[in-house]
Amino acid sequence: MAKIIDNLKEQLMENVLTETEIDAVMEKEKYYPIESDTEQEEGILKYSNGKSEIWVKYIYSDEEYLVSDITMKTKKRGKTKVQPLRSIKDIKNLMDYFRDRQEYDNFMTMMLEMLLGRRIGDTLSLKFEDFYYENGKKKDSLCDLVEQKTDKIIEISITEVVGKYLDWYCEVKSIDPIIHLKEDIFKCKQKDELGDIYTEEEYYKAIGKQAASFRYDLKQAADYCGIENISTHSLRQSFGFIAHSINQFDPDCLPVLQTIYGHDSVETTKRYIGIMGKKAKKYFNDVSNYIYDIDNGIEPCVDNIPVVAVKSNSLRDILLKAYNLGMENSSVQDANTHMEIMNELISEVEKMRIQ
Repeated sequence: MAKIIDNLKEQLMENVLTETEIDAVMEKEKYYPIESDTEQEEGILKYSNGKSEIWVKYIYSDEEYLVSDITMKTKKRGKTKVQPLRSIKDIKNLMDYFRDRQEYDNFMTMMLEMLLGRRIGDTLSLKFEDFYYENGKKKDSLCDLVEQKTDKIIEISITEVVGKYLDWYCEVKSIDPIIHLKEDIFKCKQKDELGDIYTEEEYYKAIGKQAASFRYDLKQAADYCGIENISTHSLRQSFGFIAHSINQFDPDCLPVLQTIYGHDSVETTKRYIGIMGKKAKKYFNDVSNYIYDIDNGIEPCVDNIPVVAVKSNSLRDILLKAYNLGMENSSVQDANTHMEIMNELISEVEKMRIQ
């Protein structure tokens, strides 16, 4: 551990860097950015490898970081990593909790975090002009959203569903989004106290307090609904978990999610949305069942036949060709002829396989 810290200090200490550059150095040591369940300590970036945390203390100025100290923090016993919402029931229960209690700001904050996959700070700083043109028409993307944490510009699609929830929100809150076009969607006391003239630092401090308030409300809702191990970050993670569940057989799924999240590697994305943990759990079950079968005199079944992935259009072409060749050779009695055709089709499938 001491060697890792010494190595990191040599690369980072007293250097002026961007957060992306710090993330890249930490990733080489297999430490990845985390967001705390509580409000992030000012002047500290946190990273974890699942066993321990490394805290990078910094001085921030003009979008650059001067690293002043790096310390290792042993993971507290009993501390559980937050998880995305995996259950349809849990998602619906949270939605109903806020909506039934007329907590419309909390409901809409939760929905935008899940539907856009953004961090809580970025969500709470959204303005009506991010979604509406001056003529009242809706935009179809957030093209210039700059993430607070990374300073990266991420393009985000605004779906029709997002538009429907925004229209509903404006209706129940009696808000005309065009009149309030330049204003934040989510008001709060801390923002109101800023007045008309304020610094960027003052604004983001107000956002931090607003985020802390939402974290508390979300925790109350989760406890009521019997949902464990979630935080505001779970909502952002849920976007990726759901997207991967729906599109897991798309070879571009993880690279696309990497782009959406602005991660520096697919490995970071896989860990972030929790699919590696899910696969690891399956492996534990596989080994347990294997050993249990041995103990009970049952020969374990190992189903490790390789899976060949092809695009659906390619599969249609192969099946059509197989059908046509079958019709053409239906009268042929020679088994070798049919085996040659089958081998030919298998060879074509292997050429089409997705790498």
